[in-house]
Amino acid sequence: MHRLFTISLILIAGILLCACATSVKQKELKTMAIPDNWQSESSSQYTDKDSTDRMDFTDSTWFDYFENNTQLQALIEQGILSNKDLVIASSRVDRALAELRVIQPNRLPTVDINAQGKRQKINEASQTLLSTEAFSNDYTASLGLRWEIDLWGSLRNQVQFSRAQLESSQANLKYAQMSIASQITKTWLSIMHIQGQISLLEEHEKLQSLYLKSIEERYQRGLIFAELYLYEKNKTQAVFETLNELYTERDQLSRSLALLIGEYPDAKTLSYQPLPDLLETIPAGIPSDLLLNRPDLIAIERQLAGSRVQLKSAKKQRLPKISLTGALGNASPELNNLIDSSNAFWNVGVNLAQPLINYGRINANIRASKAQLLEAEATYEKVILNAFMEVENALSNESYLQDIHKSNTLVLDQTKDIAAINKTKYKEGNGEFLNYLSSKIALVQSQRQNLQLKYNKLKNRINLYLALGYSFI
Repeated sequence: MHRLFTISLILIAGILLCACATSVKQKELKTMAIPDNWQSESSSQYTDKDSTDRMDFTDSTWFDYFENNTQLQALIEQGILSNKDLVIASSRVDRALAELRVIQPNRLPTVDINAQGKRQKINEASQTLLSTEAFSNDYTASLGLRWEIDLWGSLRNQVQFSRAQLESSQANLKYAQMSIASQITKTWLSIMHIQGQISLLEEHEKLQSLYLKSIEERYQRGLIFAELYLYEKNKTQAVFETLNELYTERDQLSRSLALLIGEYPDAKTLSYQPLPDLLETIPAGIPSDLLLNRPDLIAIERQLAGSRVQLKSAKKQRLPKISLTGALGNASPELNNLIDSSNAFWNVGVNLAQPLINYGRINANIRASKAQLLEAEATYEKVILNAFMEVENALSNESYLQDIHKSNTLVLDQTKDIAAINKTKYKEGNGEFLNYLSSKIALVQSQRQNLQLKYNKLKNRINLYLALGYSFI
């Protein structure tokens, strides 16, 4: 009998271990029509939607600028290790894993070892004596088994729900890492841009000061009116104020960067690196289903999958529950005889429980699960549509910024030519010094505009990169 009980226990455990609940499969939503390719075009070259010669979006020098930048990569690595939001997301993954491990054993038999010793005093009535004290001992040792048979799959659904929550937490952690890396990259890029603007504006300030000094000399000689002199003083003061605003913005960005990498938010100075030119356009024929690989979409889809199995589990609460129970052990009034085989006992039982009166609790739980499923489906669709909007906007901005930057670069080249001509005239004595300074100031202003557009293109490319589900880590 001992052997039969042990063999049965091993077989039951083996069957259950082989039938572990797996992840819930992803289902397509029939309420949404996803286009095969993006509707927006990033350039005139982005028209061949069926091109077989498709360049990977990452095969571009713009990405090399970030990937090969040791300063930026060191900041990203530190941020991944120390950012507090990532610590929170990682803790949520650990909690979801622990919750899964708590619920998984519910499908397995519960085996308990119970040992008990009892000594009691009793009174026995007799004809000659009113009462006589008597003592008795009772010692038992048993191995108990309880197994709720998951006949309808309710326990399996609960495990699937917990696993879906874990997979959602893992995807959220991955997206949080991508998001933090993207924020670090954009913040670092903003600092580089501001430092470039500061260098140009400092040159502008010097030129404006020379221009004001020349105007002041002419005013003192009575060659110009006072309002022109005051106007140039206001322009010089405006340049000074703009420069101070840039200093403040750079310090604020530096503090934000420090916070992103988990450090005290102080304004550290980073070595300046000029922004690169974006020469390549977005490759043609990027499939739109690439977006569905984004970790945040995977996370919300896992939440939706969990809501589906949760509804299934709620409906199955109406069905009866079947449990097997068993016990095997020894009992003896003497401790030293407890292991004697002649004192062995065993029992096997089946329990059947059918809900009868629960005051609508099960139906209310089903209605709540249905409402939660509808909410999860709507949320999933909303997140997908928002993600598609992010990509479409970035592609549209790519085309706009490319055209306007091309036009601005032409203006910049012409401004350089004008400044060179005025410089030559001034050196040869055929031009005015103020004209030369004006053309130099106009050149610096044009360079600042061109740098701003270059920065906008890089920032938009980063937004598109993240929106498509790529990562800087």
